[in-house]
Amino acid sequence: MKRIFVCSTLLAGCLLAGCNRADDGLGPAQRAGKAVDDAGARAQARVDEAGARVQDKIDQANQKIERINDKVTDQVQAQVDKADAAVRDAREGAKEATAQVGKKVEEAGEKLQEKAAK
Repeated sequence: MKRIFVCSTLLAGCLLAGCNRADDGLGPAQRAGKAVDDAGARAQARVDEAGARVQDKIDQANQKIERINDKVTDQVQAQVDKADAAVRDAREGAKEATAQVGKKVEEAGEKLQEKAAK
């Protein structure tokens, strides 16, 4: 019984000695908690910095995409304008050709009537 009491007392003394507060007034659990908090804060700061760098890269990429999109839109619009002008020219040409064909048909009809009248 004395042996168990002595062992228990020594064990309790060792545990209490390990739980003594250091010069800063913090116990071992508090120091461990502070270390975990500090590590978490440092990790969060690094994540925030990395996130900001990634966002900057995304913003730069979006700006490049917008410039390319504007350029492509301008080029497409230029092609549409050219095609529209070509269609207008073709319509005018078709009108002129139709008028000339009509004139030739009329002339041919007049010649046929003249030959038939003779």
